[in-house]
Amino acid sequence: MAAIERALDRQDAPDAIELRDILDKSMQMVPLDADEIVALMRVDDPVEHERILAVADEVKQRVYGDRMVLSAPLHLSNHCGSECLYCANRRGNGQIERKYMTSPEMREAALRLIRQGHKRIFLVSGQLPNADVEYLAEAISILYTVFDGVGEIHSVNVNVGPLESAQYETLLDAYVGTVLIYQDTYHEASYRAAHVSGPKRDYVRRLEAPDTAFAAGVPDVGMGLLLGLGPWRFDLLALIQHAAHLERVYGMGCRTVSLHRMRPAPGSLMEAPYPVSDADYLRCVALARLALPYAGLILTTREPSGLWRDGCNAGGSQLLTGSVANPYDGWFTASGQQVPFPCGEDCHVDEVVRFLLEEARHLPSFCAACPRLGRRGEEFISMVRECGIKGQCGPNSAASFMEFLLHYATPYTRMMGERLLKEKLDRMPIHERGAADRLLKKVRAGCMDEFI
Repeated sequence: MAAIERALDRQDAPDAIELRDILDKSMQMVPLDADEIVALMRVDDPVEHERILAVADEVKQRVYGDRMVLSAPLHLSNHCGSECLYCANRRGNGQIERKYMTSPEMREAALRLIRQGHKRIFLVSGQLPNADVEYLAEAISILYTVFDGVGEIHSVNVNVGPLESAQYETLLDAYVGTVLIYQDTYHEASYRAAHVSGPKRDYVRRLEAPDTAFAAGVPDVGMGLLLGLGPWRFDLLALIQHAAHLERVYGMGCRTVSLHRMRPAPGSLMEAPYPVSDADYLRCVALARLALPYAGLILTTREPSGLWRDGCNAGGSQLLTGSVANPYDGWFTASGQQVPFPCGEDCHVDEVVRFLLEEARHLPSFCAACPRLGRRGEEFISMVRECGIKGQCGPNSAASFMEFLLHYATPYTRMMGERLLKEKLDRMPIHERGAADRLLKKVRAGCMDEFI
């Protein structure tokens, strides 16, 4: 951590030559180091700031192409053994109802998500003193068996606290996708101030959880920040260092990075100690892309629509959409007032797709080719580093989007989607266009889950 503090000592902005050299390095797909990231943090000229965002978008385009992968959260339970002051799930919050999702409710929730068009799910639950891994494994298995006659779930990722090696193996047996272990903040004083008791209180154990997961054979680990809980510049540099450590030791950094800001929640006892402005949020997204060019950067529609649109244009490659699949129907406060559960996650995916089409102009993707092919860990990251995944992402994303338009989209969204899809196809390289046309022909003929 001392190295991070030393790097942050720099206060001056880079001159024109230094800025050019740093951005040129990024365009060569070379990850930036801490000193270079700090130099970009100090840029205050609006024009140069826009250059940084544009380069981050170009790096993302070279790796993944012009697509945004859509996933949905599924909240299994809000029971929790930790007292995290900012969280509505905190153990001492008496203002909300508590619930475990039953197996039939899991199936119904999965159907509701599939009927929106989703194929990729993020499981979320509270953190209990003895993690109920069998419950999570059961949920994963159930989601993989649900079929609505057209679509099904092909990737189930799990947001979970630190586990023992054998517990990670239980999740692997259920064919978990990415295991998401969010440090939230690496700033130890801020971490301890927010996590006052329970299993999440253990800062070091959480910090070491990705090592434990990789050592247990987990091929894909996701990391994340709760921006605003600690100083965002410190947290971003620490996350970059953490990913570099995992790369050195295991040959694998983080598969994904989630960048979410703190938000108010019923019964929480803490507002963001270090509020992150919209401009700094976009800067954080862009710098994460330049430091970790091959990671999937996950944004969320809990941010204002214009902000996540801009985040998609600053290096974001995945979007966690709203979920209407929970069985809670809302939180009830002590006064009897009903509020959405989860807070701010009640939008329909068709709304998100429409906004992507009209405002962000990115190709929405429901592609699950990599999970279907068993492409994980080192095999996946090697393809990404060689920029070999992009040639498949374009055609596969087009096919998965057409499936959505034919089976799940509203008429207006379908009309807009077909129009944008034609524009994207016209800009594809010849070999990608040929593959996309072949896949689209099969989808229009009634085939599902077509990919190369």
